[in-house]
Amino acid sequence: GEAHGAMAFAVARRVRAVQGLQLKLQHQQVVNQIRPLWGVAPDSRDDLTVPMSITMPEPTFLGSTPTQVTTLGNGMRVASSDLSLPCATVGMYIETGSSCEPVSGTAHVLQHMAFKTTEGSSHLRMVRSGERLGATAFAMAGREHMVYQVDTLKESVPEVVQLLAETLFAPKLLPWEVDEEKQVIKSELEDLKKNPQQLLQELCHTAAFGSKSPLGKPLFCPPRMLGEISPEVLRSFVNSEFCPSRMVLTAAGYDHAELVALAEATFGKLPPGAPKSPKPTTYIGGEYRLGAEDETVPVQHVSGEYEVTSHEVLTHFSLAFKSPGYKDKDLVPLCVLNMMMGGGMSFSAGGPGKGMYTRLYQNILNRDASVTAATVFSIFYNDVGLFGVYAAAPADAIGAVATTVCEEMKKMAASVSAEELSRAKNALESSLLMNLESRALLFDDIGRQVLTYGKRTPPEELVEQIRAVSADDLTTLAKTMLKSPPTIAVYGDTTAVPRYDQVAAFFK
Repeated sequence: GEAHGAMAFAVARRVRAVQGLQLKLQHQQVVNQIRPLWGVAPDSRDDLTVPMSITMPEPTFLGSTPTQVTTLGNGMRVASSDLSLPCATVGMYIETGSSCEPVSGTAHVLQHMAFKTTEGSSHLRMVRSGERLGATAFAMAGREHMVYQVDTLKESVPEVVQLLAETLFAPKLLPWEVDEEKQVIKSELEDLKKNPQQLLQELCHTAAFGSKSPLGKPLFCPPRMLGEISPEVLRSFVNSEFCPSRMVLTAAGYDHAELVALAEATFGKLPPGAPKSPKPTTYIGGEYRLGAEDETVPVQHVSGEYEVTSHEVLTHFSLAFKSPGYKDKDLVPLCVLNMMMGGGMSFSAGGPGKGMYTRLYQNILNRDASVTAATVFSIFYNDVGLFGVYAAAPADAIGAVATTVCEEMKKMAASVSAEELSRAKNALESSLLMNLESRALLFDDIGRQVLTYGKRTPPEELVEQIRAVSADDLTTLAKTMLKSPPTIAVYGDTTAVPRYDQVAAFFK
């Protein structure tokens, strides 16, 4: 009886399946009969294929080609690596910046004047040209270099190089456009107050090098100087600083021979200009305290399943020392030390690669719930740098946090375990290689290295240098840095952080 019932059930299920299939076929027949009345084309996979307007030839190589460097007759260097991708990043690195300003803030304002009206094109035409090419333009001013860069399709690179030539060597610098950008800069300066970590780095430079030294000058235009920067001041800076002999035309994702030909045709006949006169900067150490007792800073907390933002009064503190610059033999060991110290914000989702086993995370963030941030920072220039720790906590706790930061920095010179050394070296190696998979970061690496060294060190060679770093290298470097006078910057309750002489005495 059970077998007969099961067989009947199976037959009924098959009948229903057949009936369902028949209904689907009848429905499709009706649809096919009515479809011409609707004016809809029959289904066809081929009709859904849209031909691409971008040619995608089979790549002849994988990854990036070795970086090539060519110097034109006027001293301009052309550096590039090709990529098997349809897009390219191309731009100009210039050996100048805020450290070369006769009038403080000039480079910052000039950064905002990039791709505005030129002798050959209005601002509207520059914008429309960029949109027509599908290009994205960017400009940035640092202390020792400026960069103008454009992301675009490979086929658009010749036109982009022409746009770069116009904005670099033939800017109109119209008064009303300058005034418009000054209003934008005012907003930027207000936003800077909402980014205490960046603000403290600015204060560190003034304390470390002195307000009158090249590296101690402000990177951002001070509000009081906006009225002093006129089109004539900007033009004088361009004429004296934008020299082919101090420039590197850089590309990531473009054939080197073609880029050299473009550079020769566009820039080859320009005069080389005067070489950069050296302006030595002496590290002196010191402190800069900026009161902000009424400032409230949004802080994220985790409550149940939600992140909530409250407003707490925080005091921000940074402690730094003189460190190697780009041209120092200890640059790579310093980068390993930077990875070992690590740190971050108080809230982290955790997981691999978040620096949860770095010293600042284990010894400060994990042990003190009042600390909202504790992170290492390294700032490099040609001949000198700054290595330090930034921390933030409520005013009633920042004194103890500052003491802990001092202790952690002093421990750098004591010992380094084999485990944390290996972890830091692996983290640095993977960070280097992963970053160079990005076209924009490859462009930056090429431009900065060629501008600084005149060549680019291959990643494989840098990896070997990282692997060669020993624990003794780190402790010896730390001892050397800690012998320099400390640099302290405070933003918030300036009385909550120990006095400068107390901090300095701790490291003697």
